[in-house]
Amino acid sequence: MPASLNFEVPYRAEAFGPEIADTGVLTFSAGELAHALFATGRTPGDQAKHGYASVWEWLHRISVIPAYIRRTPDNRLVRSRLAKSMDRSEKVSLSYALGQAMTGVFSKKVLSVRYLMHVDRYARRYGVRFSATRQRADLFGRIRTGWVVAEAKGRSQAMSADLPGKMIAQKRSIKAIDGEAPEVAFGCVSSFPRGLAGRESSLRLDAFDPVEDEITAITLGVNLDQFLLAYYEPFLAAVDMGDAVRSDGPFVMAQFEQLGVRVGLLRPIADFVRQAQDRQAAGLYATVKEVLESAEEQGLAQFRHGLAGDGTLVEAKWEAMLTLTDY
Repeated sequence: MPASLNFEVPYRAEAFGPEIADTGVLTFSAGELAHALFATGRTPGDQAKHGYASVWEWLHRISVIPAYIRRTPDNRLVRSRLAKSMDRSEKVSLSYALGQAMTGVFSKKVLSVRYLMHVDRYARRYGVRFSATRQRADLFGRIRTGWVVAEAKGRSQAMSADLPGKMIAQKRSIKAIDGEAPEVAFGCVSSFPRGLAGRESSLRLDAFDPVEDEITAITLGVNLDQFLLAYYEPFLAAVDMGDAVRSDGPFVMAQFEQLGVRVGLLRPIADFVRQAQDRQAAGLYATVKEVLESAEEQGLAQFRHGLAGDGTLVEAKWEAMLTLTDY
């Protein structure tokens, strides 16, 4: 995708290891942002219990992009005039959604996290009660070598001056997942600091990596196969609910034409997820891993462009809306 159609959001990464640059710029498309909103949502995709509720919830959530977000001529992400006119509770809701999604974008682009979803989505899908604590991290996911946990925050203005110190000092709230200590555990803040010399306030991201466990840190009893089933079910539900896109290509896809959105996932993964829904999910993680490795070896264009590292695809045709100058 041409760079002119991308957002560019500066970030600062503090207290990470030397392999992570202290500063940089996240470059991503509207589709990638929509994908992150999809993957980090809390509503489960268990159709047996919720029908297509998870898809409707996702469509509602991604509507914040064309409604409240704009891209400036120099690719900064700013809020529309409508976003600025919202009341406090509405602004909090938008900030929460952006905070979750941008944590997903950072995780993918900087930390190479292939899967990231809300802890509650797994818990609700399988009726798991992790802990009564409210200090638990929001998101957890998987990289090639282990688990990642993340606490996401969003601010409609600049973050408070003491927040970076608090997040660095904050202890890790999850000490183990499926018997493994998280390889990475971090906090991520998306905010809109005041622009310089009358420049419109634009989104920036700050990430902080605490190094010690909280005394009351909890252990998540997560099964890898069930984790992937919960991750892919909403994508499959969206494909089933939308208007099918006929194609002999590697993806099964559906479109929501009025919204300018297409959703898809690799055919073999779609087939394996359907099979896992009909019976036990045992072996799903290993099978999907083989599919993704094969797709990478074949050099699928979507993988080369980084749009489908998890075997899914979200495309959004919102250029006309995102470039309106109503900010």
